[in-house]
Order: sequence, then structure tokens, then C-alpha cells
Amino acid sequence: MSTKISTFFTHILFKLKNYHPAKPLAFLFFFIPIFVASSRALFLDNDFWFLVNTGKYIVHHGFPTVEPFTIHQNFSFIIQQWLTDVIYYYIHLYLGGWGIVIFTMVQFLFILFICYKLCILVSENRVHLSVILTSIVGFLLSLIFVRSRPQMFDFILLLSLLYFLELYIRKKENKYLYFLPLISLLMINLHASTFLMLFMFMLPYLIGSFKFKFLCFESEGYPKKLLFFIFSVMFLVGLINPYGVKAITYLITSYGDRYINVLVGEMVPPHINNIFGVVVFASIFFVLLIYIISRKKNIKIRYFLLFMGTVFLSLSSLKGFSFFIIASIFSLGDYLNEDFKVYQEHFYYSKNFKIRYTFILFILFFFVVVYGYMMKSDFYETGISGVISYLQDVEKIDSNSVKLYTGYDEGAYAEYKGFRVYLDPRAEVFLKKNNHQKDIIKEYYQLEHGMLDIEEFLQTYDFDYLIIDQDSYLYQYYLKMGKNATYKKIYTDSDKFTKYYLYKKV
Repeated sequence: MSTKISTFFTHILFKLKNYHPAKPLAFLFFFIPIFVASSRALFLDNDFWFLVNTGKYIVHHGFPTVEPFTIHQNFSFIIQQWLTDVIYYYIHLYLGGWGIVIFTMVQFLFILFICYKLCILVSENRVHLSVILTSIVGFLLSLIFVRSRPQMFDFILLLSLLYFLELYIRKKENKYLYFLPLISLLMINLHASTFLMLFMFMLPYLIGSFKFKFLCFESEGYPKKLLFFIFSVMFLVGLINPYGVKAITYLITSYGDRYINVLVGEMVPPHINNIFGVVVFASIFFVLLIYIISRKKNIKIRYFLLFMGTVFLSLSSLKGFSFFIIASIFSLGDYLNEDFKVYQEHFYYSKNFKIRYTFILFILFFFVVVYGYMMKSDFYETGISGVISYLQDVEKIDSNSVKLYTGYDEGAYAEYKGFRVYLDPRAEVFLKKNNHQKDIIKEYYQLEHGMLDIEEFLQTYDFDYLIIDQDSYLYQYYLKMGKNATYKKIYTDSDKFTKYYLYKKV
């Protein structure tokens, strides 16, 4: 049985290595991650609402230092993705939800383009190997991470950083390093919480600039003076943002909190008992296996350090897996390039070939458009849109005059509609070490796990309305059981998965 399996994989590998179609045919592989990404991009991320809302606030009021959207008072506040917010606000203002969907897909196509160029560079022009690796990167990102979020800029900038560093090493030209401070400037303003990741990605390249060899590991000892100088300049450039040092240190003050790690799905470590965990562990095993079977070469220390560092991030949280995808797969082009041929353009593209290829592209494009049209009614689905409409149209309340309780997921849309709420998905805003007032995240966790006196909680905040979902502890073990006569259920709404209840103080 084992012999048959080994023969099967040997046959597949042989076919793969000897598959050398024309470039246009090879590029059709990209349709797989593009289609998966488009199906994800059609559903606007829950964070989208607070991103657009914050962008609107910046455009009309400038940069706040006190949190302006919740019922809490005097929370110290910085907007760590202000430029992303403004970009999203203007796109949504002029192009609506479809504009955001299209923009997300343009970002994804740019990610594929940079990744392909990076793979071509490290594989020394092995087109088909580069197509395969880029398709793998694109597919893994599209499964989980292609969303209307600042992380799309992260992927573009981190891949660009790697690309320019590789160009500097392989082309031996200093000019490529001069792009790195611009990447630093963009990152600190587009998504400050990922700013320090630039330097974590650069560290293996700094170590690799020293010439040494240990066992199967080797460094190339490329020129280091300018590299270290640019590294320092990039850090100083990070100060060019509306919040100065606070933006640079935002990652340090925002992550590692136990309550955030439990509450935020992407901060939970991967588990082998679910599909995403299987994808994470299989991807790590795949890259490690390539390192093992490619021992005919010494392992470049910068690639191995990137691999080890991002494996640690992947095992720490699902979000960390995105950095593994970006930093650990492209390098396989270096280790597998001898197994693939250098691409040579020797294909004659007849008129019939061009017609058939154009027809195939049209069919694929048409398929994506039709799919998007069929799903378009759902991409604005928020779960509580009906509840908010009831408050505005039936209750006819002044949104600024009421205190509204929402859970973690529901708050952003309510804020977008002008309500002041208890909580929203900006988890780090509700940490005491950031807001310098109170650990709301901890309080919410205790509320949802029966560790808090609910009566005292409701009296403390004196909410006018409560928006709660059917699975919340507050509903299941308190309101549903009639333990409080202060709040009365006045409306029920539901999406595909959850019921939402609106309670009013009487």
C-alpha cells in the first residue's frame, strides 16, 4: 500500500515538473484563488462599519484623542489605521458597497502580482514554479484573510518589503533599499498595529548579511552598512503619523491580552479538530517537507528564520498564519528551482488559440460576475440592521440621546448609524492599558460567562435599550428567564444564523 502511495506521488511530481504550457495557460491557475477571494470579498467584513465611520469622523472633525463613538467617557484613543479609514470612507461615499468589494479584489490582484514577481525573482525565472507557489499563497490567503480590512494593505506592503530586499541581494543594487522608508511610512499610517512586523521580517535579512555557515545553514554575507542604515531610517519614518510614538507601540499595548485572545476569533490558536487548523498544520508540514527533501542545497538562513518566526506566529493565533503565508512559501522557489526549467517563450499563439483563450477568460469573468450578482443582496447583511431600523423608524429616537447596549459583534453597525454603544469590534480600544480608564473587554467577558452581577451591571450603565443575540448569557440566563422587570422585549429580528432581540427600559 505504501509503495502504491509513493508511486502515485512520484508520478504527480514528475507530471508537475514536466508541465510547461504557454504562459497564458499557466496563468489560468490564478483563477482558483481569484474566485475564492471574490466569494469572500462579497461579504463586507463586520469591521468595515467602524472603519468607514471613523474615516467619516476624521474627514469632518480631524484626529480624535478621546474615543468618540461609545457611551464611555474620556477614553484615551488613537486611530491606528486612520489612512485606511479615510480611503474606505471616500470609496464607500462615491461607489457604495460595490466600490469596497471591487477595491478589495484590486488589492488581492496586486498581492498576486507582487507575489508572482517575488517568486520569479527567487526561482530565477521558473515561470511554472512561480505560478504554482503564487496560486498556493493566493488560495491560502483567500480562504481566510481576504476581507475589507486594513490587513489587505499589510500583505501588499510586507510582500513589497520582501521583494525589494531580494532585489537588493540578487541584483546587488542599492537603489532598491530606498523604497523601504516609503513602505514604512505607508504601514504606520495605513495599519500601525502591523508596523513592527516590518522589522521582524527584516531581521532575518540583517542576520543574513553576516557571512557564516553552520551545519546545513548558510548566510550570504551581502553588504550590510546601507541595509542597517535604512533599517534605522524606517523606524524614524514611523514617527511621521498623527499619534507619534503611541502608534509605533500600539502592537505592544494591544496584543497578548487573555480576554482579547478568547473573544476575537482570529487571535485563537489553531486546532487540528477544525478545517482552519488542518490548513495551518498542513501548510507548515508542507514547507518543512520541502526543506527536508531539498537538502542537496544549504538552507539560506534568512529563509529559515522567516519560516521559524512565522511558524511561531501561526501556532500562536490564526492571524499569525497570514504572516506565515506571506513570508514562508515564496522562498520555496529558491529550493525547488533546479527541478523546474527556465521558461523559454517558444510558443506560437495562433489566431484560434487567442480566440479560445479570450473566450475562456470571458467565461471565467462572466462566472464571477453572475456569482456576485446572485450574492449581492447579502453583502450588507449585519444581523441587526432590522433592529436599528426599528429604533429609527418606529421608536423614532434621537440616536445621540440614548445609551445602547450591544455585544462585541453588533456595535460597529450601530455606531455607523449614529448610536453610542457599550462595545464594538475594536477590541484593543477597550483595554485599560490603551484607554487608561477601564477594562471593558474583561467586564464583557465576565458578563458573558456568568462572573458578573448582571443587575448591578445594568444599574451601573442604565441602558435605554439592549440589543442582544439569542446565544448571549445575558439573554439565556437572565432576560429570557424573566429575572428583570426593568426591560421589556419590543422587537425581534434574525439573519441566517442568529436571532436578535431589542429590549427597552420601561
